[in-house]
Amino acid sequence: MRNLVLIAIGLAVTITIAIYLISGGVMLLRASGLVTREHIAIGAPYQETRVKEVFVRPGDRVEAGQKIAVVESTSLSRTLAELAVENARLITRIGAIEARQAAIGMLLPAAEANARQAQDYLDKVAGASRNGLAVDRLLTDMTSAAFAAAEKHQSLKAERASLAGELAAYHNALKQVSDAYDSLQHTFAGGALHAPVAGYVGSKVMSAGAVLGPAGNDIATIHTGPSFILAYLPDSYLFDLKVGQRVYVRSYTQSIVGVVESLLPMTDAMPPEFQIPGDVRQRGQVFKISIPEGASLPLDQKVKISTCYLNMCESGAGILQDVMRRIMNYVERIQGYAR
Repeated sequence: MRNLVLIAIGLAVTITIAIYLISGGVMLLRASGLVTREHIAIGAPYQETRVKEVFVRPGDRVEAGQKIAVVESTSLSRTLAELAVENARLITRIGAIEARQAAIGMLLPAAEANARQAQDYLDKVAGASRNGLAVDRLLTDMTSAAFAAAEKHQSLKAERASLAGELAAYHNALKQVSDAYDSLQHTFAGGALHAPVAGYVGSKVMSAGAVLGPAGNDIATIHTGPSFILAYLPDSYLFDLKVGQRVYVRSYTQSIVGVVESLLPMTDAMPPEFQIPGDVRQRGQVFKISIPEGASLPLDQKVKISTCYLNMCESGAGILQDVMRRIMNYVERIQGYAR
């Protein structure tokens, strides 16, 4: 009986290993994934930007509103200077228009009185001319003088109306320029960049003196929120992966139970560390796995995802589950050595 039991166990183990090796992820789920968090990139959306100071290091804990870095931008400084010059020019032009309006306001009553007097004197000369008491030359000169006075009066009135419209246009332009200047000043804030959320600084942080180029404007990355796993479902897997399904997550000697949170409607190329050298570049559907809050998995850690054998995912479900996990770990090591 003892021999039969040993033989049965040996056959079961051998068959399990054979199925695992031959299936190649067809019958049993064998997926790869990375531990990650929601992350926010801290960058400067300005051209010709240089990092002046950096106040954080990789792995630091930051709070919302904490200063991350200070940058300086030549292009933005030049734009602010141009806006300041334009603002001064508009103020000067508005001052000149207002001064001209004041002068017209003082001249207009006199021009109106002069035009009225000239017209009255013209009427008297015209009456005298009809009675033969004035020569035609005097009438002609007086007509020209009255016309010049009336023209001066009307030109001053027209200029006053034109200056009012021009002044309104300049005031509108000055408001736009001032708003643009204030907005840029507020946005730039002396070049200080602050953390929008609380979290941990990523592994890549630019150093002081670095110049931001078109391809890389991220000074640092802040990881926030709970950790989760983004995994890549192999195309060869035959069965449906369902939301809420429990899976095993293995990272070196640590194993935890995760839950499939969502199947993302996209496929993506697997990271280079998951690609087999010399093989065709592999892709897979991306799905998200939530993990327990107490799991101590570092960010960007490579993990392996597999199905829960015999649906025994709960902790303390039995010795068989642990034995199967250990066997599969050894098998994967053998596969790695063979490659």
